[in-house]
Amino acid sequence: MRIPALLAAAMIAAPASAQSGVPEAIKTRVNELVARCAQAGGTLGSMTGQGRFVIPADFSGDGRTDFIVSEGNMPCVGKPALFRPDGASRLELWVGEGGNARLAFADRVIAYRVLAGKPARLQIARSGPACGGPARCGDDLRWNAAAGRFDEVATDGRKIAARPATGAAVAAGAPPAAPAQAAGGKPAPAAAVPPVAADAEARFKAACRKRYLADRPAKTDWIDPACAEEWGRVAASQQVAEALLRAGPGGPGAPPPLAELRQRMQGVRWAARPEKGQLASGQLGGFTMVVEGAGRPEKASVGWTKVGEMLPLNIPEAFAARGAKLTLTRCEKMGAGEGERSWLVAFPGRPSFDLTVYERTAPTANAWSHYTATVRLDGAPPPRGPTNCEQFW
Repeated sequence: MRIPALLAAAMIAAPASAQSGVPEAIKTRVNELVARCAQAGGTLGSMTGQGRFVIPADFSGDGRTDFIVSEGNMPCVGKPALFRPDGASRLELWVGEGGNARLAFADRVIAYRVLAGKPARLQIARSGPACGGPARCGDDLRWNAAAGRFDEVATDGRKIAARPATGAAVAAGAPPAAPAQAAGGKPAPAAAVPPVAADAEARFKAACRKRYLADRPAKTDWIDPACAEEWGRVAASQQVAEALLRAGPGGPGAPPPLAELRQRMQGVRWAARPEKGQLASGQLGGFTMVVEGAGRPEKASVGWTKVGEMLPLNIPEAFAARGAKLTLTRCEKMGAGEGERSWLVAFPGRPSFDLTVYERTAPTANAWSHYTATVRLDGAPPPRGPTNCEQFW
Protein backbone atom coordinates (compact mmCIF):
# COMPACT_ATOMS: atom_id res chain seq x y z
CA MET A 1 0.00 0.00 0.00
CA ARG A 2 1.30 3.47 -0.79
CA ILE A 3 2.03 5.53 2.32
CA PRO A 4 0.35 8.78 1.17
CA ALA A 5 -2.94 6.92 0.82
CA LEU A 6 -2.45 5.26 4.20
CA LEU A 7 -1.76 8.53 5.96
CA ALA A 8 -4.73 10.15 4.31
CA ALA A 9 -6.89 7.77 6.32
CA ALA A 10 -4.92 8.58 9.48
CA MET A 11 -5.48 12.31 8.99
CA ILE A 12 -9.27 12.06 9.21
CA ALA A 13 -10.69 14.49 11.77
CA ALA A 14 -7.45 16.46 11.92
CA PRO A 15 -7.69 20.24 11.88
CA ALA A 16 -7.18 21.92 8.54
CA SER A 17 -3.68 23.07 9.52
CA ALA A 18 -2.74 19.44 10.21
CA GLN A 19 -3.45 18.38 6.67
CA SER A 20 -0.80 20.52 5.00
CA GLY A 21 1.78 17.72 4.98
CA VAL A 22 3.17 14.71 6.76
CA PRO A 23 6.83 14.79 7.88
CA GLU A 24 9.21 12.23 6.41
CA ALA A 25 9.95 10.87 9.89
CA ILE A 26 6.31 9.87 10.31
CA LYS A 27 6.13 8.32 6.85
CA THR A 28 9.25 6.32 7.68
CA ARG A 29 7.74 5.01 10.93
CA VAL A 30 4.57 3.98 9.14
CA ASN A 31 6.60 2.19 6.47
CA GLU A 32 8.53 0.33 9.17
CA LEU A 33 5.39 -0.88 10.92
CA VAL A 34 3.71 -1.95 7.68
CA ALA A 35 6.85 -3.87 6.70
CA ARG A 36 7.06 -5.60 10.11
CA CYS A 37 3.45 -6.72 9.78
CA ALA A 38 4.04 -8.12 6.29
CA GLN A 39 7.27 -9.86 7.31
CA ALA A 40 5.43 -11.58 10.17
CA GLY A 41 2.82 -12.92 7.76
CA GLY A 42 0.09 -10.43 8.58
CA THR A 43 -1.89 -8.08 6.36
CA LEU A 44 -2.81 -4.45 6.87
CA GLY A 45 -6.38 -4.02 8.11
CA SER A 46 -8.71 -1.06 8.55
CA MET A 47 -7.02 2.10 9.75
CA THR A 48 -10.14 3.61 11.28
CA GLY A 49 -11.49 3.22 14.82
CA GLN A 50 -9.17 1.02 16.88
CA GLY A 51 -6.90 0.63 13.85
CA ARG A 52 -6.06 4.34 13.67
CA PHE A 53 -2.45 4.21 14.78
CA VAL A 54 -1.28 7.67 13.58
CA ILE A 55 -3.03 10.59 15.30
CA PRO A 56 -2.23 14.20 14.33
CA ALA A 57 -2.96 17.03 16.77
CA ASP A 58 -1.29 20.08 18.28
CA PHE A 59 0.06 18.88 21.63
CA SER A 60 2.63 21.67 22.15
CA GLY A 61 0.29 24.63 21.57
CA ASP A 62 2.45 26.26 18.89
CA GLY A 63 -0.08 25.82 16.09
CA ARG A 64 1.97 23.09 14.39
CA THR A 65 0.84 19.53 13.97
CA ASP A 66 2.37 16.90 16.22
CA PHE A 67 1.87 13.16 15.75
CA ILE A 68 1.15 10.14 17.92
CA VAL A 69 2.32 6.79 16.54
CA SER A 70 0.74 3.92 18.47
CA GLU A 71 2.15 0.49 17.63
CA GLY A 72 -0.55 -1.12 19.76
CA ASN A 73 -3.23 0.14 17.35
CA MET A 74 -1.43 -1.11 14.24
CA PRO A 75 -4.10 -3.19 12.42
CA CYS A 76 -2.00 -6.24 11.51
CA VAL A 77 -4.65 -8.82 10.56
CA GLY A 78 -3.58 -12.37 11.33
CA LYS A 79 -0.93 -11.25 13.85
CA PRO A 80 -2.93 -9.37 16.49
CA ALA A 81 -0.27 -9.77 19.21
CA LEU A 82 2.69 -8.78 17.03
CA PHE A 83 2.95 -5.25 18.41
CA ARG A 84 1.52 -6.00 21.86
CA PRO A 85 3.15 -9.30 22.91
CA ASP A 86 2.79 -8.81 26.67
CA GLY A 87 -0.18 -6.45 26.91
CA ALA A 88 1.96 -3.34 26.49
CA SER A 89 3.05 -1.60 23.30
CA ARG A 90 5.30 1.21 22.15
CA LEU A 91 3.74 4.67 21.99
CA GLU A 92 5.51 7.63 20.41
CA LEU A 93 4.81 11.37 20.40
CA TRP A 94 6.51 13.37 17.66
CA VAL A 95 6.62 17.17 17.84
CA GLY A 96 6.31 19.03 14.56
CA GLU A 97 9.20 21.32 13.65
CA GLY A 98 8.67 23.27 10.44
CA GLY A 99 8.01 20.45 8.00
CA ASN A 100 9.91 17.86 10.01
CA ALA A 101 9.22 16.03 13.28
CA ARG A 102 11.31 15.15 16.33
CA LEU A 103 10.68 12.26 18.68
CA ALA A 104 9.58 13.80 21.98
CA PHE A 105 8.38 10.71 23.87
CA ALA A 106 8.67 6.96 23.41
CA ASP A 107 7.89 4.21 25.88
CA ARG A 108 5.83 1.05 26.36
CA VAL A 109 2.36 1.77 27.72
CA ILE A 110 -0.62 -0.34 28.67
CA ALA A 111 -3.12 2.37 27.69
CA TYR A 112 -3.37 5.98 26.56
CA ARG A 113 -5.94 8.62 25.70
CA VAL A 114 -5.99 11.95 23.89
CA LEU A 115 -7.88 14.82 25.49
CA ALA A 116 -9.15 17.44 23.08
CA GLY A 117 -8.24 21.04 23.74
CA LYS A 118 -5.82 23.83 22.86
CA PRO A 119 -3.35 22.26 23.14
CA ALA A 120 -4.47 18.64 23.03
CA ARG A 121 -3.18 16.46 25.87
CA LEU A 122 -1.81 12.93 25.93
CA GLN A 123 -2.32 10.81 29.04
CA ILE A 124 -0.59 7.44 29.45
CA ALA A 125 -0.78 4.42 31.75
CA ARG A 126 2.26 2.25 32.37
CA SER A 127 3.35 -0.60 34.64
CA GLY A 128 6.59 -1.92 36.08
CA PRO A 129 9.81 0.07 36.66
CA ALA A 130 8.42 3.20 34.98
CA CYS A 131 6.05 3.58 37.93
CA GLY A 132 8.78 3.69 40.57
CA GLY A 133 6.92 1.39 42.95
CA PRO A 134 3.19 1.06 42.11
CA ALA A 135 2.16 -1.80 39.86
CA ARG A 136 0.46 0.70 37.54
CA CYS A 137 0.66 4.45 37.19
CA GLY A 138 -0.61 7.33 35.09
CA ASP A 139 1.08 10.41 33.67
CA ASP A 140 0.12 13.48 31.67
CA LEU A 141 2.55 14.71 28.98
CA ARG A 142 2.73 18.50 29.20
CA TRP A 143 4.72 20.82 26.97
CA ASN A 144 7.58 22.64 28.68
CA ALA A 145 8.15 25.60 26.34
CA ALA A 146 11.20 26.87 28.21
CA ALA A 147 13.00 23.54 27.81
CA GLY A 148 11.54 22.70 24.39
CA ARG A 149 10.28 19.32 25.54
CA PHE A 150 7.39 17.40 27.07
CA ASP A 151 7.43 16.64 30.79
CA GLU A 152 5.75 13.69 32.49
CA VAL A 153 3.41 14.83 35.29
CA ALA A 154 1.89 12.21 37.60
CA THR A 155 -1.91 12.05 37.53
CA ASP A 156 -2.45 9.25 40.06
CA GLY A 157 -1.39 10.80 43.33
CA ARG A 158 2.30 9.87 43.20
CA LYS A 159 4.21 12.64 44.94
CA ILE A 160 7.01 13.06 42.43
CA ALA A 161 8.23 16.07 40.53
CA ALA A 162 7.66 16.53 36.81
CA ARG A 163 10.47 14.93 34.79
CA PRO A 164 11.55 14.98 31.15
CA ALA A 165 9.59 12.67 28.87
CA THR A 166 11.00 9.19 28.38
CA GLY A 167 12.77 8.35 25.15
CA ALA A 168 12.97 11.89 23.76
CA ALA A 169 15.46 12.65 21.00
CA VAL A 170 17.74 15.65 21.36
CA ALA A 171 16.23 18.86 20.02
CA ALA A 172 17.64 20.14 16.75
CA GLY A 173 18.91 23.32 18.37
CA ALA A 174 20.51 21.60 21.36
CA PRO A 175 24.29 21.76 21.76
CA PRO A 176 26.23 18.73 20.52
CA ALA A 177 27.26 16.06 23.00
CA ALA A 178 30.59 16.62 24.70
CA PRO A 179 33.42 14.23 23.88
CA ALA A 180 34.11 11.33 26.20
CA GLN A 181 35.57 12.42 29.52
CA ALA A 182 37.23 10.65 32.36
CA ALA A 183 35.42 10.05 35.64
CA GLY A 184 34.76 13.39 37.27
CA GLY A 185 33.85 15.08 33.95
CA LYS A 186 30.38 15.99 32.75
CA PRO A 187 27.93 13.09 33.36
CA ALA A 188 26.68 11.18 30.35
CA PRO A 189 23.00 11.71 29.53
CA ALA A 190 20.37 9.13 30.33
CA ALA A 191 19.37 6.90 27.44
CA ALA A 192 15.99 5.79 26.16
CA VAL A 193 15.38 2.15 27.02
CA PRO A 194 14.76 0.09 23.87
CA PRO A 195 11.60 -2.04 24.06
CA VAL A 196 11.44 -5.81 23.73
CA ALA A 197 11.16 -6.60 20.02
CA ALA A 198 7.78 -7.89 18.87
CA ASP A 199 9.33 -11.06 17.45
CA ALA A 200 11.83 -11.62 20.29
CA GLU A 201 10.07 -14.65 21.73
CA ALA A 202 9.69 -16.38 18.36
CA ARG A 203 13.35 -15.75 17.46
CA PHE A 204 14.57 -16.96 20.85
CA LYS A 205 12.56 -20.18 20.73
CA ALA A 206 13.65 -20.92 17.15
CA ALA A 207 17.32 -20.48 18.10
CA CYS A 208 16.80 -22.56 21.24
CA ARG A 209 15.23 -25.40 19.28
CA LYS A 210 18.02 -25.30 16.69
CA ARG A 211 20.62 -25.50 19.46
CA TYR A 212 19.03 -28.58 21.02
CA LEU A 213 18.48 -30.30 17.68
CA ALA A 214 22.18 -29.87 16.87
CA ASP A 215 22.89 -32.55 19.50
CA ARG A 216 20.64 -34.98 17.58
CA PRO A 217 18.62 -36.21 20.56
CA ALA A 218 16.76 -39.52 20.28
CA LYS A 219 13.51 -37.82 21.26
CA THR A 220 12.48 -34.25 20.54
CA ASP A 221 9.11 -33.82 22.25
CA TRP A 222 10.82 -32.22 25.26
CA ILE A 223 12.51 -29.45 23.27
CA ASP A 224 9.62 -27.00 22.88
CA PRO A 225 8.66 -27.13 26.59
CA ALA A 226 12.33 -26.66 27.52
CA CYS A 227 12.64 -23.62 25.25
CA ALA A 228 9.41 -22.18 26.64
CA GLU A 229 10.85 -22.53 30.15
CA GLU A 230 14.06 -20.81 29.06
CA TRP A 231 12.07 -17.95 27.52
CA GLY A 232 10.27 -17.62 30.85
CA ARG A 233 13.61 -16.72 32.44
CA VAL A 234 14.22 -14.11 29.74
CA ALA A 235 10.78 -12.59 30.26
CA ALA A 236 11.28 -12.60 34.05
CA SER A 237 14.56 -10.71 33.55
CA GLN A 238 13.08 -7.73 31.71
CA GLN A 239 12.24 -5.57 34.71
CA VAL A 240 15.80 -5.92 36.02
CA ALA A 241 17.30 -5.49 32.53
CA GLU A 242 15.37 -2.23 32.13
CA ALA A 243 16.71 -0.90 35.43
CA LEU A 244 20.30 -1.74 34.41
CA LEU A 245 19.81 -0.07 31.03
CA ARG A 246 18.45 3.06 32.69
CA ALA A 247 21.65 3.18 34.75
CA GLY A 248 23.84 2.95 31.65
CA PRO A 249 25.11 5.97 29.72
CA GLY A 250 23.15 7.38 26.78
CA GLY A 251 26.16 9.17 25.31
CA PRO A 252 29.74 10.25 25.98
CA GLY A 253 30.70 11.35 29.46
CA ALA A 254 31.30 10.16 33.00
CA PRO A 255 28.84 8.10 35.07
CA PRO A 256 26.13 10.25 36.73
CA PRO A 257 26.19 11.21 40.41
CA LEU A 258 24.77 8.58 42.73
CA ALA A 259 21.57 10.52 43.47
CA GLU A 260 20.77 10.83 39.77
CA LEU A 261 21.59 7.16 39.15
CA ARG A 262 19.22 6.05 41.90
CA GLN A 263 16.50 8.19 40.37
CA ARG A 264 17.13 6.71 36.91
CA MET A 265 16.80 3.13 38.18
CA GLN A 266 13.06 3.39 38.64
CA GLY A 267 11.32 0.78 40.76
CA VAL A 268 14.29 -0.05 43.01
CA ARG A 269 13.56 0.32 46.73
CA TRP A 270 16.86 1.71 47.97
CA ALA A 271 18.02 0.96 51.50
CA ALA A 272 18.62 3.91 53.81
CA ARG A 273 22.16 2.62 54.34
CA PRO A 274 24.01 0.52 51.76
CA GLU A 275 25.98 -2.58 52.63
CA LYS A 276 29.64 -2.09 53.48
CA GLY A 277 31.77 -1.40 50.38
CA GLN A 278 28.75 -0.37 48.27
CA LEU A 279 27.51 3.05 47.21
CA ALA A 280 23.87 1.96 47.19
CA SER A 281 21.85 -1.22 47.58
CA GLY A 282 18.18 -2.02 47.31
CA GLN A 283 15.54 -4.45 46.13
CA LEU A 284 13.70 -4.83 42.84
CA GLY A 285 11.16 -7.61 43.10
CA GLY A 286 13.01 -10.57 44.59
CA PHE A 287 16.44 -9.38 43.44
CA THR A 288 19.18 -7.30 45.05
CA MET A 289 20.38 -4.22 43.15
CA VAL A 290 23.82 -2.79 43.95
CA VAL A 291 25.83 0.25 42.82
CA GLU A 292 29.59 0.19 43.38
CA GLY A 293 32.47 2.55 42.73
CA ALA A 294 35.30 4.57 44.21
CA GLY A 295 33.29 7.61 45.27
CA ARG A 296 31.29 7.68 42.04
CA PRO A 297 29.21 4.95 40.37
CA GLU A 298 31.28 2.59 38.23
CA LYS A 299 29.17 -0.58 38.23
CA ALA A 300 25.53 -1.55 38.66
CA SER A 301 24.54 -5.14 39.32
CA VAL A 302 21.71 -7.49 40.15
CA GLY A 303 22.18 -10.42 42.50
CA TRP A 304 20.17 -13.46 43.56
CA THR A 305 20.91 -16.45 45.77
CA LYS A 306 18.79 -19.30 47.10
CA VAL A 307 19.18 -22.88 48.24
CA GLY A 308 18.44 -25.67 45.76
CA GLU A 309 16.63 -23.54 43.15
CA MET A 310 17.17 -23.08 39.42
CA LEU A 311 18.52 -19.74 38.23
CA PRO A 312 15.62 -17.31 37.55
CA LEU A 313 17.40 -14.76 35.33
CA ASN A 314 19.03 -14.51 31.92
CA ILE A 315 20.21 -10.90 31.53
CA PRO A 316 22.24 -11.41 28.30
CA GLU A 317 19.20 -12.77 26.45
CA ALA A 318 17.01 -10.08 28.01
CA PHE A 319 19.30 -7.47 26.42
CA ALA A 320 19.30 -9.40 23.12
CA ALA A 321 15.48 -9.38 23.11
CA ARG A 322 15.70 -5.56 23.13
CA GLY A 323 17.99 -5.46 20.09
CA ALA A 324 21.45 -5.69 21.66
CA LYS A 325 24.41 -7.32 19.93
CA LEU A 326 26.49 -9.26 22.45
CA THR A 327 30.11 -10.21 21.72
CA LEU A 328 31.60 -12.77 24.11
CA THR A 329 34.99 -11.54 25.40
CA ARG A 330 35.73 -14.06 28.17
CA CYS A 331 34.44 -17.37 29.48
CA GLU A 332 35.69 -19.27 32.51
CA LYS A 333 34.28 -22.50 33.89
CA MET A 334 34.92 -22.78 37.62
CA GLY A 335 33.28 -26.09 38.42
CA ALA A 336 30.17 -28.18 37.82
CA GLY A 337 27.37 -25.73 37.07
CA GLU A 338 29.55 -22.73 37.92
CA GLY A 339 31.28 -20.14 35.76
CA GLU A 340 31.62 -16.54 34.62
CA ARG A 341 31.24 -14.89 31.22
CA SER A 342 31.78 -11.34 29.94
CA TRP A 343 30.30 -9.67 26.87
CA LEU A 344 30.64 -6.36 25.07
CA VAL A 345 27.03 -5.19 24.72
CA ALA A 346 26.11 -2.81 21.89
CA PHE A 347 22.72 -1.15 21.40
CA PRO A 348 22.08 1.09 18.38
CA GLY A 349 22.59 4.75 19.23
CA ARG A 350 24.24 4.37 22.63
CA PRO A 351 27.76 3.57 23.91
CA SER A 352 28.68 -0.09 24.26
CA PHE A 353 29.35 -1.46 27.74
CA ASP A 354 30.70 -4.50 29.54
CA LEU A 355 28.37 -7.12 31.02
CA THR A 356 29.76 -9.85 33.30
CA VAL A 357 27.59 -12.70 34.58
CA TYR A 358 28.58 -15.12 37.32
CA GLU A 359 26.30 -18.09 37.86
CA ARG A 360 26.25 -21.19 39.98
CA THR A 361 23.46 -23.73 39.75
CA ALA A 362 23.07 -25.81 42.91
CA PRO A 363 24.31 -29.37 42.23
CA THR A 364 22.16 -30.72 45.07
CA ALA A 365 18.90 -29.73 46.73
CA ASN A 366 20.66 -28.39 49.84
CA ALA A 367 23.36 -26.41 47.98
CA TRP A 368 23.30 -22.71 47.11
CA SER A 369 22.49 -21.26 43.69
CA HIS A 370 23.91 -17.84 42.80
CA TYR A 371 23.43 -15.35 39.96
CA THR A 372 25.06 -11.95 39.54
CA ALA A 373 24.99 -9.72 36.43
CA THR A 374 27.16 -6.60 36.47
CA VAL A 375 27.28 -3.75 33.93
CA ARG A 376 30.07 -1.19 33.75
CA LEU A 377 28.93 2.43 33.80
CA ASP A 378 32.31 4.06 33.30
CA GLY A 379 33.21 2.83 29.81
CA ALA A 380 36.00 0.58 31.06
CA PRO A 381 36.90 -2.11 28.48
CA PRO A 382 35.57 -5.61 29.12
CA PRO A 383 37.93 -8.26 30.49
CA ARG A 384 39.52 -10.42 27.80
CA GLY A 385 40.33 -14.10 27.93
CA PRO A 386 39.48 -17.50 26.45
CA THR A 387 36.02 -17.65 24.90
CA ASN A 388 35.79 -21.37 24.17
CA CYS A 389 35.16 -22.76 27.66
CA GLU A 390 32.87 -25.78 27.89
CA GLN A 391 29.27 -25.60 28.98
CA PHE A 392 28.83 -24.97 32.71
CA TRP A 393 26.45 -27.94 32.73
